[in-house]
Amino acid sequence: MEIKRKLKFILYAFALLLVIGVIGYMNLLKIDFVDALYMTVITISTVGFGEIGTTSNQSELFSVFMIFLGVGIVGYAFTTVVAMIVEGQLADLWKGKKMDRKISALRDHYILCGSGELAEVIIESFVAENLPFVVITDNREDLDDYSHHDILVVEGHSTEERVLEQAGIEQAKGLFAVLDSEVDNIVTVLTARNLNKNIYIIANSITKSGREKLLKVGANKTLSAVEISGKRMASLMIKPNIISFLDIVTRIGDVELDLEEVVVKNSSYLENKTLREAQIPDKTGLTVLAIKKKEDGKMLFNPPSDYTFQLGDVLIVLGREEQVEQLRHLGDN
Repeated sequence: MEIKRKLKFILYAFALLLVIGVIGYMNLLKIDFVDALYMTVITISTVGFGEIGTTSNQSELFSVFMIFLGVGIVGYAFTTVVAMIVEGQLADLWKGKKMDRKISALRDHYILCGSGELAEVIIESFVAENLPFVVITDNREDLDDYSHHDILVVEGHSTEERVLEQAGIEQAKGLFAVLDSEVDNIVTVLTARNLNKNIYIIANSITKSGREKLLKVGANKTLSAVEISGKRMASLMIKPNIISFLDIVTRIGDVELDLEEVVVKNSSYLENKTLREAQIPDKTGLTVLAIKKKEDGKMLFNPPSDYTFQLGDVLIVLGREEQVEQLRHLGDN
């Protein structure tokens, strides 16, 4: 960040000024380190305490040089710090440090690489689900907007290892590559895969050939926002009733129903019961649309009533959020 560079410059300038002063006075006045440091400080601060050692024309000219140099650096430092305080940049720096600490404490979170309209949709979904995530963007306007809305954000470009590491790539569970450039998405996916072999990556393919390239460099799934929008527009015209139903399920339209996953865990109500014995519709009002079987990972659509739930099976159910929670806690005492 620019503010960090300015503060570093001020710090380095002061350090260099002290080094020049100490070395100069030690050689010109033939004094030790402490006395030379004392002379340097009183000179650049223009305090005017008594001088140490025997002065000469060379030492006096050196003092004049140190005074001008010190006044210049002190003046720049003062005006810079005041401007930062007035503009709130120091507060932003402190907030950034606090944000870095929060990001470093995250585990099993998601990283969103890029900003813009597509990223906004993803952010809204993650905020609604209260899931931990970090946004990486080099867009200053979006950066300020996200940080002011308490969204964890890292400034930089996701094609750089340093930036991904700052976002916690090694501890992250998933990553979205939704940058404006296909090349940037490819490099981001490749870099992220090298840093974390197990992370689940979804990338936006801008061109038709981009999908294959993204999969080759390490993306688990690719989607084309343009292709999805085009197919949806066509379907709205051809099959409006089906799309209306899907709008309800995917929460694009009515916010009454939702598709959710329910995992059969150890000692849960569902374990070793058949679908008929579980009586899920009667007890919760949910509809079981499919079951992803643990044993082979295959998806069983419209499962038969005699199917026996096994540990690790995943149920895909349709219903309201409170009904899903009721299913998850069936049998709890």
